[in-house]
Amino acid sequence: MKVYISGMITSLKHDAYRYEFQKAALAIQESGHDSVDPSELGKPEHRSWHYYMKKAIPQLCDCDAIYMLKNWRKSRGAKLEHTIAEGLDMPIFYQILEEGSDRMLNLDIGNYGQEEII
Repeated sequence: MKVYISGMITSLKHDAYRYEFQKAALAIQESGHDSVDPSELGKPEHRSWHYYMKKAIPQLCDCDAIYMLKNWRKSRGAKLEHTIAEGLDMPIFYQILEEGSDRMLNLDIGNYGQEEII
């Protein structure tokens, strides 16, 4: 399954959001799925928010599911991506962190979307 990562980018420093997106991408890949990381499109200070959203939305639409980082509700772009995913009936997974830890929990995207072999 191809999973799009969504979260705050614009209000954060480059290193801070890249770390969060890369950490999520690794967890998704370790669970046997492909990740799509829109933070790889470039630094938001180099272009407008609209420019990046026009690039990110087609990436989202090409995915099977969306993974919302913990800060997504503070991001106009992530809220838009969430709305699009809901409208497309995509599975939506939410980042849950263990208290006092940086480790992600409940990344249980299982076998959704994978063909069953009979």
